[in-house]
Amino acid sequence: MESYCPNFQQSIMKKYISLIIISAFVFSCKKQDTSAPGQPQKFDSHYLSNVKAYLQINLSSADYSEVDTDRLSLSKQNGAWFLRIGITGNDIARDFILLQTDSNGNCLNGNFVHLRRDSGDRSSFNGKISIESLSHENPVYRKVTDGIAQTLSCGENEESIDKIETDACDIVPSYDCTGCLPEVIVIGYVTSGSPGGGGGGISFSDYLNLAALAGGTGSGGTYTGNSSGVYSPVNPPLYTGGGSSVPPAKVSPDVTINYSTEYAKPGIDVNAFMKCFSTIPDDGATCSVTIFTDLPVNDDPEYIFNILTGATGHCFLQLTKTNGTQSVTQIVGKTTSKVVAVLGFPVPGKIVDNSIHKYNASLTMNISPQQLQTEINSITAIGNNPRYDIWENNCVDYAVGILNKIRPSNPLEVVKLLDPMSGDLYNTPQGLYMALDQLKQANGAEAKNIVTGVVQRAGTSHGACN
Repeated sequence: MESYCPNFQQSIMKKYISLIIISAFVFSCKKQDTSAPGQPQKFDSHYLSNVKAYLQINLSSADYSEVDTDRLSLSKQNGAWFLRIGITGNDIARDFILLQTDSNGNCLNGNFVHLRRDSGDRSSFNGKISIESLSHENPVYRKVTDGIAQTLSCGENEESIDKIETDACDIVPSYDCTGCLPEVIVIGYVTSGSPGGGGGGISFSDYLNLAALAGGTGSGGTYTGNSSGVYSPVNPPLYTGGGSSVPPAKVSPDVTINYSTEYAKPGIDVNAFMKCFSTIPDDGATCSVTIFTDLPVNDDPEYIFNILTGATGHCFLQLTKTNGTQSVTQIVGKTTSKVVAVLGFPVPGKIVDNSIHKYNASLTMNISPQQLQTEINSITAIGNNPRYDIWENNCVDYAVGILNKIRPSNPLEVVKLLDPMSGDLYNTPQGLYMALDQLKQANGAEAKNIVTGVVQRAGTSHGACN
């Protein structure tokens, strides 16, 4: 089933992300811009003294005596700083103090955070999390089972995280949290010599949404239809020096998770959208079709994901017809009618307007009015609510299938990628990006019409015509 380009020889490291879902969103991922990630960086001379003063005021004397300021990890996130501090005798991957500060060490809030795994399966986080104030008041417990986190109410049974029996606690009903992100993700890495991932081993690492654990929503930025949150490794690079009053911190190599509510967009009437092209005469018209791919990680198509997380990226089409001063553009794509994160089976899909959608690569074809009509006929034949199956009827299958109707002798072939958990090969936006990049690197006839390595947005659709 694999369809690789012969000259694709780059060794691939694919990064597979499994999200522990607390809120029902669709996620994608990009690298967080940090200064010198993982490298020492000096604190301001007053930073640590301000942190210590805050802890001395807000911690009990017993807790303060256990603060280990020789083990520090700093995460800089969109103007907010998050400092993790070790607790003497404890693994910082399991127990730590989390402070949100400014660049001078003035503290806005702080919590104790405790994480416990219940199994050795590193591909997902199964276990429990507790978050409590620096005075140990109002602890919040989460039970995580097969990637689903639920808040617990333990009543009189509330104890330390090691003693609490999650099965003896009640599940707190879910609530609508429009800006919330999960507190924990699992990122794995598959190293292999082929795009399909055959023969590669997978290693997994836990990452934390420090903003959410510190008491925020974890949202780090917004744009049309999307928001983002920054995640830091559970096992961060640490300063482990000899007790200097102003030690270098290790800046965390963070990852930004972008989530999209693409599935929540209303479906369009494809006949009404396509009807607009008939208002422009064919004689003398110029036409084009563009296929766009939007990566989960803007600068790296080699990240691949467990499909059930919803970190899938997107693919969509743009049709344009121009004649003199008349012009119509429609930008459409296929999505699911339900949250992708809970799918593993076919469900009703829908066609949506993808105006202003982000993309990272594209291929444009200048076509005749007759070829445009072939594309229009394909779109209307598929209809408003085609079946959505992420394995074989996803957004890439939809867009590439329509595009290939006008290139039967030279079909665009997507590099099929491997889902590390299931072992299945399927079409992805990452695989489409790789295919376009290979065509561009081959410097053939279409190379000049291919754009890769960008972070841009599509234009705006004309909309429906009566």
